[in-house]
Formats: sequence, C-alpha cells, structure tokens
Amino acid sequence: MAISVDAQSFAWSMGQTTGAKYEILSDSDRKVITSYGILNKAEHDGIAHPSIFILDKEGRIRFLYVGQNPTDRPPDEKIIDEVKKINGAK
Repeated sequence: MAISVDAQSFAWSMGQTTGAKYEILSDSDRKVITSYGILNKAEHDGIAHPSIFILDKEGRIRFLYVGQNPTDRPPDEKIIDEVKKINGAK
C-alpha cells in the first residue's frame, strides 16, 4: 500500500490514473507520517519523505528506507530481496 497526504478522493484518482496495483491511502491530517517520523515540513506544506517500510506478519518493521528526495529510493531488486529475507525465501 502507499500513503499520501492528499485527500482520499485525490489519492483514489491517482491510483486509477497510474494503474497502481495497490491501495493508496490518505493521510491528509499527516498523523501517520508524523508518528513514523517521516514528515518533511519543507515540502508543499508538509509531505512525507519518500519511504519504504516492510513489515512482517506480526506488523513489526523489518526494513526501513527513508529517502531525502522523490528520486532517492532503493532499487526494486533491493526491496524484493528484503521481502524474500523476511519470508525466509532464497
């Protein structure tokens, strides 16, 4: 899933427009991104730093990456490898 600070209606339409195969949730009051410490107050009246959280089945954060700008993200292969590690796959 993804979380956006946009209103739910905009987040939904963004998902439709981009063809996202995952749920895009709204955090328009910024409570979630603030509680996770990823609020970037300097951008657009406060948006999240681009972040990737991978949780295990118990809901524990097993991998966390917080980028400094929208293009600062780990490669897809790194994310897939981390999911495999968590699931015990090789």
